[in-house]
Amino acid sequence: MADYTRTITVAADPDAAFEALANPKNLPRYVSTMVQADVQRGDEVHVAADVHGRHEEGDAHLRTDPGNRRMEWSGAGDSDYKGWLEVIPSDAGSTITIQIHVVHDADESEINQALDQTAVNIEGLLAVD
Repeated sequence: MADYTRTITVAADPDAAFEALANPKNLPRYVSTMVQADVQRGDEVHVAADVHGRHEEGDAHLRTDPGNRRMEWSGAGDSDYKGWLEVIPSDAGSTITIQIHVVHDADESEINQALDQTAVNIEGLLAVD
């Protein structure tokens, strides 16, 4: 069981940043391995990812709290994977923290690489021209 966290700061308005990141249609644009995210009903989202040559699909729960600029997700059922993302105002614009929690044995370097790429993708998605 382990938690992995990344924090980045971007020059973007916090409300606009959260709105972009919380939109399920944008998940494949910034989550490093995700290739598809389709809203089902309520807080259910069907996701697909390509992870080191493996194609994985499944259902997830995605809950957003715009008032606190926070979103939380978990796999369907008794998943051993969950996480959250939070956007807070900062002097530079927005500080974004992502944390994922895995219960099963996982490849730590694979998770860290995915989080690093996700952070880079967020910076690109929220880049202010």
